[in-house]
Amino acid sequence: MAYIGNFPTSPGFTAINFKMNNQVKRTVTASGRTIRATNSTTIWSGILKYPPMTLSEFLPIQGFISRCQGGLNEFDVTMPTVSQNSLGLTSLSIQVNSTVSAGATSVSITNGPNSTLILNPGDVIRFPNHSKVYMVTDDSGVTTDGTGNATINFEPAALVEIPPASAGSSGDTIITDQVPFRMILSNDVQEMGYRTDGLVGYELDVQEVI
Repeated sequence: MAYIGNFPTSPGFTAINFKMNNQVKRTVTASGRTIRATNSTTIWSGILKYPPMTLSEFLPIQGFISRCQGGLNEFDVTMPTVSQNSLGLTSLSIQVNSTVSAGATSVSITNGPNSTLILNPGDVIRFPNHSKVYMVTDDSGVTTDGTGNATINFEPAALVEIPPASAGSSGDTIITDQVPFRMILSNDVQEMGYRTDGLVGYELDVQEVI
């Protein structure tokens, strides 16, 4: 298995069925009490839908799908609406301010614009040291203080330790817009709908890989 790059962005998806997948173990006691627990993280998945495409539009997509070899190889894909910063902020350069332990659900950030709402609840983010995507859970969003600092609450819990940004490094920014999801194809069999009018119909099921 290997990472093979970014999924083609043209002609672009027309719709997405976005899913949050959690595995919760439920045990009902003799008294009727339900005990709930989980030892797994949230996995994102989706059904990505295309408009009818011309052959020239579809062939690059078909070639990329061939490289995926079913669910073997992984890729990054940006999802319509879901991956976007809902406030339209496209150039944030926020960074992790202090080490985040694996299992934590909040992060202290710095280098944001002063006294500004930068993330809404439900926005997604991706840290620079691993590919897992997390979702902002603050009820009123994330607003920086007068020096550009803030705390982001997120779910699921951090899979790994997240180090603070290196001094002076611009490559350690948290991705907050056009957030790429690291995915694999959910199905090993892919069906392409070649039509007699020369157009091609296609949709793909994807799931996050970590």
